[in-house]
Amino acid sequence: MIADLFLDSDLAEAASEIHPDFAQHHPLQIAVCLRKLVSGQDFVTVEFGGRQIVTQLLDVDSRNARLIFDAGSVAADNQALPASNRLVFRSLPGGIRTEFISARAEPIVFDGRLAFEAPFPAVLYCVQRREYFRVQTPVLAPYTASGRYADGDAFMVELQDLSLGGVALRTANAHFGSLEAGSILQGVTVRLGDYGTLKLDLEIVAPRQTLNASGERRFVMGCRFVALPGLAERMLQRVITQLETKRQALVPRD
Repeated sequence: MIADLFLDSDLAEAASEIHPDFAQHHPLQIAVCLRKLVSGQDFVTVEFGGRQIVTQLLDVDSRNARLIFDAGSVAADNQALPASNRLVFRSLPGGIRTEFISARAEPIVFDGRLAFEAPFPAVLYCVQRREYFRVQTPVLAPYTASGRYADGDAFMVELQDLSLGGVALRTANAHFGSLEAGSILQGVTVRLGDYGTLKLDLEIVAPRQTLNASGERRFVMGCRFVALPGLAERMLQRVITQLETKRQALVPRD
């Protein structure tokens, strides 16, 4: 359960970089933003006491200024959460940055399962510009992108990372590495392991070269999706969520 996520440890510091125009203070305005997270079933991270759960908002009670969110997947985190007086919520629904701080949450039962209820934040930041969380793709069983150059020759490269905005492609192929920013790759087949396959148009926006440990040249091509249909976006969100959840599970806890 994770969306495009911020890894800052202190929302106050991050919020200082957000223009005041993006701050919502009125409870009704805050409720509108929160309901969008509910209706969109967007993933939210909740950070507290050096821990983190990935969750979704389940309900918003504007009359009583309360919000309800799902329990996380780790029992120890769920047990520790009610003891925290400060909960930092972060989400990027559709690439729109949403952040807020809430006070202590109480465990409740919602629709027959464990959930938490917390008060509305005093201020909620909803930044109306698209930002994307980027996640590293598997190394041992790499995802791939294949298609054809403008001259008809075929290519196949590996995905280095992935976001809702685009991908970074890596290869040792000098032909692919010679492509310039602004080049459009049409009908690229993006294979995402067990999650499925997408066919998308990619625009190269950030080509660069690197050297590996043995001194061999590698090309990394940052690409954006020219268009992203709804079904494709939902599949990518699912892939990003699962990859980041697996990564978080490998992070040592203090």
